[in-house]
Amino acid sequence: MNQLLSSLLVCPDCKQPFSIKEENVWRCANDGREVCIHEGKPVFTPMPETAHVYERIERGPDQGTPWRQANWKFLQEQVQGQNKEALIFDVGAGHGDFARIFAGRNYLSVDVIPYPEVDLACDLGECIPFKENTFDMLVLMNVLEHVYHFHELLDALYYLLKPGGSLVIAVPFMIKVHQAPFDFQRYTHYSLEQMARQHGFEIALLEGYYDPIFFVGEGTRNLRFWVLPKLPRLSRWFGRGLLILIEGLIALMKPLIGGGYVKSPETAKNPAAIGYHLVFKKPK
Repeated sequence: MNQLLSSLLVCPDCKQPFSIKEENVWRCANDGREVCIHEGKPVFTPMPETAHVYERIERGPDQGTPWRQANWKFLQEQVQGQNKEALIFDVGAGHGDFARIFAGRNYLSVDVIPYPEVDLACDLGECIPFKENTFDMLVLMNVLEHVYHFHELLDALYYLLKPGGSLVIAVPFMIKVHQAPFDFQRYTHYSLEQMARQHGFEIALLEGYYDPIFFVGEGTRNLRFWVLPKLPRLSRWFGRGLLILIEGLIALMKPLIGGGYVKSPETAKNPAAIGYHLVFKKPK
């Protein structure tokens, strides 16, 4: 087991350290609470029936969609702004898509699914196996839209964060349904602002990521893979020819419009943000 994790874990009920530590189970002598240790990983809650198990995809600063690349740059900047001793907790880390950014850091990761890459499996909305004010930075990258009971999760994150600490969030907006059927929410920046205040956070940063060409590309991909295949053969062939023409015109337009950019939603005046980057602060 990760030694840093071992030093921080406490019983979710009484918040006392586990005093009985066996190979396959840890037990709290105070109230009898047990946690299963599976392949060196504490598993506090069973994997939810609504969980989506996905295959590992190689991630990096220049890989994936423009939205994913923007996420990487944003998170990297936030981590670089932390001191070297900062304790960072990656919530909903999955296969560790952004783990390379945290190399050399005091870093732990959690998911409701016991992926090989995470340090523990736990639904923080149900139980919190850490003491209050434990972490300097919490990370929630492309996770919030998959959490149905998000208020419980945000309450837990506020509890875990040290006063003055940062909750770093990336959440999509104008993006297709993904990881179906476990894609539950889309948030405007107005709802995100209300969400922060409702749970006691201060908003240190709220920026939208805008990419008109990528946005149009989502529409053409929808035509190519979901609409045209259902048409009669003659209509399908004619439609594909028109789509090739449209995609060519879009390619010609890209040098005029440029690539994606980040900007405050208030000044961007563009209602079609691909997604949002946020930093919430817990008041000191």
